Amino acid sequence: MKIIYYSDELNDDFGDLGIKVRPLRKKYKYVHTNIVWRFIQFIVYRIIAQPLVTLYMKFVFLHSYRNRKVLKGLKSGAYIYSNHTNNLPDVFIPYALVWHKKNYPIAGPALMSIKGINSLVEMLGAIPLASDFHQMGEMRKCIFLRIKQKAFVTIYPEAHVWPYYTKIRPFRENSFHFPAEDGSPVFALTNCYKKRLLGKRPRIVTYIDGPFYPDKNLSRKENMKLLRNKCYEAMCRRAEQSSTYEYIHYEKVEKN
Repeated sequence: MKIIYYSDELNDDFGDLGIKVRPLRKKYKYVHTNIVWRFIQFIVYRIIAQPLVTLYMKFVFLHSYRNRKVLKGLKSGAYIYSNHTNNLPDVFIPYALVWHKKNYPIAGPALMSIKGINSLVEMLGAIPLASDFHQMGEMRKCIFLRIKQKAFVTIYPEAHVWPYYTKIRPFRENSFHFPAEDGSPVFALTNCYKKRLLGKRPRIVTYIDGPFYPDKNLSRKENMKLLRNKCYEAMCRRAEQSSTYEYIHYEKVEKN
């Protein structure tokens, strides 16, 4: 069994793809209005990517969902908060939560630093993290627009990838300011690992919990903490009960 040693649950990152990270280009457009671009995006997203991603997850990771009924009847947009334990699967899994709803994952700068696939990443719905103050404003507008369009916005509050980690790392409430501001529902998505009949690589089972809503009687900062705690508790409960196979062992050591 592979062993990974860590010292800092908040900042250690084991998902490095060896990409030289570059700032987001200055004139990056978060929302495209060009009809040709949007038509191509529809083909790429709906006709090509969504079916292929679903098949890939099913056959490579034997992936399945549990408790998807909590999304039944959802008529608004929603924020999905997911643990971060794989590079591609974590991005792919929310795409098929509800087929008629589009998913817009918040992406780190590494994805947008890969030459030649920038436009593809955009067409798959990724919302890259802003590199400056002006872009931050455009990013916020984009996120709130997608929620208004009744889509999913997926956020990874753990921030860093720990491959096949079976527990939930502590995370801050910073990323919960969006639902605390607009009052949209929040769902916790927990990817758990179980032993498959053949082979060493685990299969992935995804649990969905929620919806969680901010309290109108609380301040935005208080609601950020409230939503964070609800998601964290739901994720911890699911991981403890259902993540039953350790493919990679993580061991804590003292930081030098």
